[in-house]
Amino acid sequence: MTISSNPTTRRSEVKLTRPLLVRLTVAACLVFWIFVFADSGWGPILVPLSNQLQASLSLTGLFYVSWTIGYLPGALIGGAMLDLYRPRRVLFGAAFIVLCGFFFIYIGMLLPHDIPLIALLAIAGLGGVGGGVIDASTNGLISAIYTERRGMALNLFNLLYPLGGVIVALTDAGLLRLFHNDPRPCFIFTMCFTLCAMISLLGIPTNYRIGGGTSTVHKGGSGRNKDSIITLVKILAPVILVMMFTSGISSSVRTWTPAYLHVAYAQTPAIAAALSSITWILAAGSRLGAAFLILRIGSWRMVMLGLMITLLGLVALIFSPNADTATLAIALTSIGLSPIFATCLAIGSERAGRAFGSVAGILLFVSGISTVFSGWFFGFLLNTSGPLWPVIYCFVFVVLGGILALRLRPAH
Repeated sequence: MTISSNPTTRRSEVKLTRPLLVRLTVAACLVFWIFVFADSGWGPILVPLSNQLQASLSLTGLFYVSWTIGYLPGALIGGAMLDLYRPRRVLFGAAFIVLCGFFFIYIGMLLPHDIPLIALLAIAGLGGVGGGVIDASTNGLISAIYTERRGMALNLFNLLYPLGGVIVALTDAGLLRLFHNDPRPCFIFTMCFTLCAMISLLGIPTNYRIGGGTSTVHKGGSGRNKDSIITLVKILAPVILVMMFTSGISSSVRTWTPAYLHVAYAQTPAIAAALSSITWILAAGSRLGAAFLILRIGSWRMVMLGLMITLLGLVALIFSPNADTATLAIALTSIGLSPIFATCLAIGSERAGRAFGSVAGILLFVSGISTVFSGWFFGFLLNTSGPLWPVIYCFVFVVLGGILALRLRPAH
């Protein structure tokens, strides 16, 4: 038993050199951007997509809901897969699923009368499975290879989300303006980047596995694996509750910002997408600052500071008289929400101390449940009750999340 397990451990330790660390980081960042471009790219194209498919905004909003529903099992499975299998195989398979999903939706836009909308929604859900695997496995990979400064590393890594959101928002705004609000070029851009990012996986050795033989999750012993997952859930329970109330709000604000500006202030899709890029830029700056601030004030204080800034931004949004002021208020809200997710992920990993892929998968699964409900409910309120009630809903949930976050305060 010891003779058969030690070579694997030694191979992993020898191969995890500085050049390999760089290749792993680069590949994880590029593949993570596949998920970012797909996930945040729904916001700018929801209104043009409704025109292209000749469907209401409420129906096209179901594309993001379907994507998120698919994301749920993908995130839960993806974290466990990273603990069991090699990162290169897991990431390549997930990226290929996303690529196929967007390709078939693109075909559906070329033939809007031949493919039913329900089929396209199902395809979006399948693509979401790949997105969930990417999100959980890349976060788990970064958490596993940067153990000494995990909080800082995860915040810097998740800084790629707002940076990618800026690129998507600006690119989609330019493409929508250039092609007269046609969403198809936006899909082509995402598919081309996915192909390029998949090439970076060639830099990861085929026989490399995170953690060598030290992982607590194994292929054998399903009963022990179930007990291990239940134990992890109990350890992560306080973090799970906070993420249930905050993660969905964060994703809803990101996704629905262009549609909110369109409905509340009559902005065109191209201008709304361009304005939303401002919120992405400021959110990226806040996450960069949080990555270094967390070393001084600690993870718990970082979460509480983010929640207070979020509440201030939501209050400002309620009283915003025009689109410019509303954009700044949304940006302030995004600044507060931006570091909460990665910081909670770091707190969860530190509490568990093992099976980092599974920890990331569980927390992202819970976050996805919150996102499914919040994404649908925010859009429902926006389309049926006007722009005020979605903001009030966000305010109430952030307050509840702040109350629960008090339990994360360190004992010392």
